[in-house]
Amino acid sequence: MKTLFLSLIFVSFFTKAYACQQDEINFVKNNICARVSWVKGPSINEFNTVVVNLSEDKDLTLNVLPWMVMMGHEHGSRPVTTKVVTPRDYLIEKIYFMGGMNGQWYLKFQLLNDKKEVVEEVRSPVDL
Repeated sequence: MKTLFLSLIFVSFFTKAYACQQDEINFVKNNICARVSWVKGPSINEFNTVVVNLSEDKDLTLNVLPWMVMMGHEHGSRPVTTKVVTPRDYLIEKIYFMGGMNGQWYLKFQLLNDKKEVVEEVRSPVDL
């Protein structure tokens, strides 16, 4: 009985800890995975496009921000264009990564509630 109980705890932990694939964005608090597929890019000094697919539709919307982190300084880029294809699928266009700066670019993925408040945010590095 003790072995069965421990096995169930292990399987439960393993399933929760690895709910998302390794290459997916993991919104841990909301138990949502996001698959990101580059349509154009990622490239410096030009507009890029990405498709984001959420694993769940929990009445939350997705917001995406290009974001640079430098030593002691952070800033965003130009606003992107977001098209909701379905409640789980988003087309993000006009993502612009400015070149000539010494920092790491990220995409900030934010889940927003119906009041447009950020309920969870995950940063994903962009390899340029």
